[in-house]
Amino acid sequence: MKKIFTLVCGALLASAAWADVVTLDLNANINPETLEFGDNGVWTGCYNDVDYTWLEFGEGNYEFLLSHLIDGEGASWGGYYWDGFTPAIGGDQSDYGAPGSSASWTTNFGGCMAGGGCVINEDGTVSADPAQPYLVAYYSSWAMEGNSNQVMFTENNRNTTFTPVGVYVCNHPWPYYGCVHGDGAARAFEEGDYFELVAVGVAPDGSEKSTSINLIEFVNGQLQALNDWTFFDLSSLGEVTSVYFTLNSTDTGAYGMNTASYFCMDKFQVYTSVPTSVESINTDKQVAGVQYVNLFNLSGMTSNKPFDGVNIVVTSYTDGTTATAKVMK
Repeated sequence: MKKIFTLVCGALLASAAWADVVTLDLNANINPETLEFGDNGVWTGCYNDVDYTWLEFGEGNYEFLLSHLIDGEGASWGGYYWDGFTPAIGGDQSDYGAPGSSASWTTNFGGCMAGGGCVINEDGTVSADPAQPYLVAYYSSWAMEGNSNQVMFTENNRNTTFTPVGVYVCNHPWPYYGCVHGDGAARAFEEGDYFELVAVGVAPDGSEKSTSINLIEFVNGQLQALNDWTFFDLSSLGEVTSVYFTLNSTDTGAYGMNTASYFCMDKFQVYTSVPTSVESINTDKQVAGVQYVNLFNLSGMTSNKPFDGVNIVVTSYTDGTTATAKVMK
């Protein structure tokens, strides 16, 4: 089995160039220069009337840009508004709502059902640490499509195209408990209901491609929810200039979605550059398929979904070239 696995990995590496992966680290904050958190776990600068249109995290040549006040044009309108992402800490899993009431959630939105920031362990397993920060994401129904909850990537202080690998997501307590028992706007979920997170990649030519994952769904008489950090595979989006996130729910009303439009996110992963073969770059190529090989699976089995642990990701393109990278799930 070990010989088979070695041959498989050798063939993959021979046919494609190795691409490094950069992972979002919220402890490497650039703008704001310091991160301080209130008793509710929310970043104290969340409502500041400072130019926090984009939050910046990174080190060396690479930075992640996360939208925070896109539709406010950098202003929180006197401390009452934000859209996009805000850092939080503590992993509060408390239920601040009740059937018919959502009032307490407006000041207690720093929670995370996983119980803390996402930690990728050396063996590829994932855990949550309440001492580590994570992102609370608020999808504003008032924001212009494509602006709110947007992620961009820079190299040497310049916006660049990138190929997303994936991101870890989990439920925020507000929509989760709203789906369990209802709140001031939402009703308890019933058979067939779902709460969906959609990631949209914007290609260099302006075209868009999307992929989705259900954060909550009611199936076969049971409510199923992603309350632990879960890898959301974004590799099918291909080369992009940005990725933005939207939310959908089957619980809607006259004014749109009733389910609270929050989710939690951490450890966004991207290739440092568009993965290509050793051949010349073809700017017209598109992703044709993605395969995963688990480094701890000695049979050399492949899958279109990542295995638990360390994976070799093999991306195939329509021009016949391939690229590989190593990621952990």
